[in-house]
Parts: sequence; C-alpha cells; structure tokens
Amino acid sequence: MAAVLDALAPYVKKLITDMAQEEVSMLLGISGEITKLDARMEDLRAFVSDADRRRITDQNVQRWVNKLKDAMYDATNIMELCQLEAHERRELEEGGSSREQNLVACCQPLLMCLGNPIATLITCGNAEKIQDFFQRLLFFLQNPVFAHEIGSRIMELNQRLDEIYREADKYRFNMNLGPNPEPRKLTAAEFSCYRTSSQVDESAIVGEQIERDTRELIQVLTAEDNNHNLIKVVSIIGAGGMGKTTLAQKIFNDATIQEHFKSKIWLSITRQQFDVVELLRTAIENAGGDHGGKQDKNTLTETLINTISTGRFLLVMDDVWSHEAWNHVLSVPVRNASKKLPGSRVLVTTRSAQLPQQMQAPLHQHRVRPLENDDAWSLLKKQLQPDQVVEIDQLKTIGMEILENCDGLPLAIKVIGGLLSTRYPSEHEWKSVLNKPAWSLTGLPPELDKRLYLSYEDLSPQIKQCFLYCSLFPKGEEIIADVVTRMWISEGFIQPLDGSSIISHEYGFEEMATEYYQELIKRNLIEATEEYSLTGYKCTMHDVVRTFAEYMAREESLEVVGREHAATGIGGGGVHVRRLSIEQTVSVLDWGILQRRESLRTLIINFRVNKSEVTLWLPSTRGHGCKQ
Repeated sequence: MAAVLDALAPYVKKLITDMAQEEVSMLLGISGEITKLDARMEDLRAFVSDADRRRITDQNVQRWVNKLKDAMYDATNIMELCQLEAHERRELEEGGSSREQNLVACCQPLLMCLGNPIATLITCGNAEKIQDFFQRLLFFLQNPVFAHEIGSRIMELNQRLDEIYREADKYRFNMNLGPNPEPRKLTAAEFSCYRTSSQVDESAIVGEQIERDTRELIQVLTAEDNNHNLIKVVSIIGAGGMGKTTLAQKIFNDATIQEHFKSKIWLSITRQQFDVVELLRTAIENAGGDHGGKQDKNTLTETLINTISTGRFLLVMDDVWSHEAWNHVLSVPVRNASKKLPGSRVLVTTRSAQLPQQMQAPLHQHRVRPLENDDAWSLLKKQLQPDQVVEIDQLKTIGMEILENCDGLPLAIKVIGGLLSTRYPSEHEWKSVLNKPAWSLTGLPPELDKRLYLSYEDLSPQIKQCFLYCSLFPKGEEIIADVVTRMWISEGFIQPLDGSSIISHEYGFEEMATEYYQELIKRNLIEATEEYSLTGYKCTMHDVVRTFAEYMAREESLEVVGREHAATGIGGGGVHVRRLSIEQTVSVLDWGILQRRESLRTLIINFRVNKSEVTLWLPSTRGHGCKQ
C-alpha cells in the first residue's frame, strides 16, 4: 500500500544516513550506489500520494504500488543486514583493535619505501585516516562474500527502482498532491486531560430515541412470561456502526436490570470462529464462578449450569455473526439453568436479521434506527473539544451537509467528528472536509464504510501504519498503550518528522508514539475501555473499524484465527505477508512453512508457546506477544 511507502521512506532514509556515516564506509566501491538509492526513492515518493488514491479503483496502479512496496522492503532488509554486520564488526574491533593497529604500523614503512602518496599523509599528522583506511580494507578482506553480496543486492535494487520509475510515466501520477499531512500535535491541555469513551459510550449517547429504546427493551426483559419452559431471547438488529452495542451496554448497566437479575453475563462473540472452551470459561468467570482451569467441554458446561442456577440471570451475546455459539455451546447450559428458576433472559446484538430465528427460541426483535438530524448534530458536537464548541452552531448548515453523508450511523458520525476535531472550526476548514473526493469513492467492498476511508486518508503516513497495525490484535482484545507503542517503535514506524536521523531527548520515540496513540483515540479509530476512560491506557477497536483496517492492510498483514484459516493463511500462496498474527496453536509442519516465508518480518503469537521453539524455527524474525 502507498501508506507503507510514505511511512517507510523516513525509516529507510535514516538507515541510509546511518550507513553513510559508518556501514557504507566498509563496503568499498558502492557508496555511489547508496547515494543513487537514496535519490531514487525520494523521486518515487513524489508519486505515492496519487497512487494511494488511485490504487483502489485501478488494478494496474495497485500492481505498480506492490512492486514499489516490495522494493522498499528489500531496501530495509539490506540496510538492517548491514546494521547487524556492523554491530558484529564493532564487537570484534573491541577485542582486536591492537592487532589492527599493529597491521597498520607494519604497513607504514612499506608504503614509505614504495613512495606511496598515502605515506605523505602520515608525516602530516593524518595517521588516523590511514588507520581507518586499513581497517576498512581489512574488513573487506575478511568479509569478501558479505561485501560482494550487499554490493550486488544494492545495485540490483537500483536497477529495479529505475524500471519502476520509468513505468510510472504511463500512469501520469499527479505530483502536485504532495504527501499526506503530518499529524497535528496535541496541545498540552489536550494531552493531559484527554476525553475518551467509557464502556457505556457516553460520547455515542444523544437524544430521546436511545432513551425510549432503552425503556422499551428493559420492559420486555423484565416482564413476566407465562411460558416457563422456554427462555426468551431479545435481539437488537442493525447495520455495523448503528449503535447496537451502545444500546445493549446502556440496558446492561441500568439500575432496573441490576435489581431484577441476580447475575449478568456479557460475552463478546466477535468472530465466526471461536474457541468453545474459552467461551465457556469466560461465561463462568463473568457469572462470578470458578472454572478451575478445566479444559473439558462437558465439565465446563456443568460448571456454568451450577453457577447461573442460583437466581435469575441476563446473558448478553454481543456482535453475534452466526448461531453456532448459541446452538452448539450456550443453549444447553442456559436453558437447563433457566428451568430451575424461570425469568432469565438472553439479549443478542447482531447484523443478521435471520440469526434470531436460527436460535430457535421465543424472541422479541428490535431494529435500531438511524439517528435523526438533531441527534446526529448533537453527537457530532460531542466529538469536538470544549473550546471548539463555542459558537459552533454558526457552522450547523455546513455540518448538516456533512452529516447527510453519514446516513445517521453513530460510528460514522463519531469518526467524522473526530476528523473535524483536528481542524480549526471555521467555514473554510469544514468545507474542505465536505468537498473531499473520498466521499464519492468507488471500489471499496460494500461492507466497508467510505467514511472510514475519509478519516484514514486524512492520517499522516506514519499514523496510517500505526492504525493498520492495530488490526493484528485479536478481535475483542484490549490494545495496551505501552505494548503497542513499543511495537510501533521496533517496527520503525516512529521516525523524526523533519527527516533527521536523531530524535531530540525532549521529544523522543516514546513521546511521539504516545502522541500517535492519542491521535487515534481522538479520531475515534480506537476507543478507551471503561476503567481507563480518562487516560486511554487500554483501548479496543470497533469491529467495523477493524474490518476496514484489515482490508487496507490485506496485502501484507494477516491474522490467523482457526486451524482452517491457518492452513491457507500460513501457507499464503503468492501473497507477500510481512506481518502475521496467530491465534491458534502452530504445528511443527506450520513452523516449517513459516520458516520458508522469506518476506515475514513480524510474528505476533497469541497463545502459549516456548520462546526457544520460535527461536529455533524463526531465528531472524521479530517476535511479539509470545506467551509462556
């Protein structure tokens, strides 16, 4: 993707700069190739903004982008190999500096006897330059294979880049678009007291409609039912981003529900493939029980029945995609427990209108409706900073035009509101958002929201990379600030904005990564969890946003969930997967397949594994999240 190219460019430039100071000096005869590599990548970078916009609808442009992306990654591989070699060289020099100095001293008389012009430098007090020359010569003589291989690879890479540059002519890319804007820095006040959403997402609750829906569904859930043999299922149906989860959370935390049900269980069924044992254990824990670490399905089912049979309970199944979790896992324990003490209920949120019937239970269906205009405007204003809301009603006419493109979807309104919060609240700035071409973008799959693309396009290249990286975390898993920012730094996403090779101590890697993290929160692309609503230390990614990020990163990042997915995901065919997140145990055969994936740079492991096993099979891969 073009975002990768624009984001990689400063990282590669930093590597080249560092090499020019040290590593390149040891590779005699190719310093000109390094300079050419730097210049050619700078030339190509001028095309990528337009290529990023056109690749979605033009497959030929997409192929061109892929070629350039592959070349860029090859450049980073070469530079990082040189860094590793240079590191080993320094370690050897620490123990062998006296030997090299003796070699230089032995050569000096020979040079003087030969009348070599270099000898003149020695007599003029330049012995250090001569020593450095011989140290480089000694390295070359000791490492001829490495020096030749690196030199050949850089020259071959330059030839590829020349061909890619020539090919760009036929696409007539618009070089005047320039790169995407750099991120707007947060003010000190914004950084210290950041407003984020809680579990009951207050930033998404506006108007009387949601209050009416809450009252109606609470009445349905608490009403007496004459049929004590069957448990009632209440379903909330709506498109992705319509506010189903927000409504369910508001019901779940209502005082009437608290009093009516002895226990409440919240389960996020955020995937079509799920772990049966883990689902049962989570249900037991959320009901206040103890599963004792058991792994047997029958044992856990019995434990769940005993745990929830002590009184009326409410089970919420959020974001259900299929009837599998209910029909094959939860229906038996829930129905058996409800027979012992009638009045328990199940609340389901889903996008599928067919799913409630497939659950084979008496039900009440509630369809979430789009927000009305006044509520949509109120929700948009909630996403702005307090100082931006002053006299904001002067922009209501333009704001309502923007909202017409959001179709009353709360998530779309929040994301666009997050984008507007980065702009000065003026007619000019809001009109620039209204007139963005991304509103009329074609080519995205129908299940993806073009409003998200509008927000995504507005990100800087570096923050785009950080955003897409978040899609590698398993669905429903919390994204921890300290963890993800360290991962971004190790990936090379965090680079100086001015192209320099060193970030100042006053504004270092960690601070910049934290600012990127807060920027994603501000734009509602990730959302803080309830217990960290003020700091945003832990966040989650909305399923709709995550699906969009997975699509945009599909060419190089992949999450493997189940064994069936693993068979195709790890093998991967011709896709150059650079980053892989695995949620299922990997067999010896799979490790062997992974080892042959030369393009793989990062492996995120989300299950318990012996780190020595990873090191054995993948000695050069950057690994994250290995559980022991």
